[in-house]
Amino acid sequence: MSDPKTDAGFRQHVLERRFTIVQQPVIDLETRKPIHVEWLVRFDADESLEGLLRPAEISGAIAALDITMLKQAIRTLNLDKRRQPIAVNLSGASMEGPGFETQLFSALDTLTGDPSRLMLELTESWDLRDLSVTADILKTVRQRGHETCLDDVGAGAASIRYLRAFETDWLKIDGEFIQAAMTSPRDLAILKAVLSLKSVLKVKIIAEGLEDDSHVEFARSLGCEAGQGYALGRPVREPLRGF
Repeated sequence: MSDPKTDAGFRQHVLERRFTIVQQPVIDLETRKPIHVEWLVRFDADESLEGLLRPAEISGAIAALDITMLKQAIRTLNLDKRRQPIAVNLSGASMEGPGFETQLFSALDTLTGDPSRLMLELTESWDLRDLSVTADILKTVRQRGHETCLDDVGAGAASIRYLRAFETDWLKIDGEFIQAAMTSPRDLAILKAVLSLKSVLKVKIIAEGLEDDSHVEFARSLGCEAGQGYALGRPVREPLRGF
C-alpha cells in the first residue's frame, strides 16, 4: 500500500515543478550522429524523492509527472521546430490509471508539425495487468505518427509478456544486461536471442548504459542500431522556456 502523505508530497513536487529536466542523447552507432534526446527527471538536490518513483507508480501519482513532462516536451517542440526529437517516458502504471488515455491524447493533440519529433517510451518497471489497454494506446500513438519504444528490456520479469503484446518501433536494452553479456556466456546467449527477433518484430535496438568505448563497440558488433550512455553523451540540463 502507498502512503497518502508520500503521494501528496510527490504530487505537490510535480505541481510546483520542483525538479529539473535533463536530456541525454541517443546516438546512431554507425554514423555517431544523434537520433533524438531522452528527457529524464532529476528532483531538487535537497529532496529525497528519487526513491519515491516506485511508490508513486504503485499509487498512480506518477501519472501527474508523466503528463507534465509530456506537455512540456510538446511545448518545447512547438516553440522550436528545428530542434532534435524528444523521447518522453511513460510508466505502465500511468497507462492503467483512470483518465490517463484522455489526458495523453489531449496533450498529443496540441503538438504542431511532424509527430515523429516526439517519441514515447514505455518503461518496463511496472508489471501491467491488462496488456490490451496499453497495446491499444500504443497502436493509436503509432498511427498518429509517433515512434514508440519499449524501455529497459531485460531489466524485469515482464519483458517477454511485453514483447508479445506490444508493437513498437524500438527496443531499449537495459545497460546492466548489455554489460553482463560482455563477460557472461549465458547472458550473451540470451541477449543474442533477443536481438535475433528484431527483424521479425520490425524493431530497431538501442543499447543503454554504454559507459566506455568497449561497451559501444560491443553493442555495435551485436547489431544494435543506437546507443545511450556516458561514452556517447552525458545528461545535461534542458534549457526550457516558460517552465
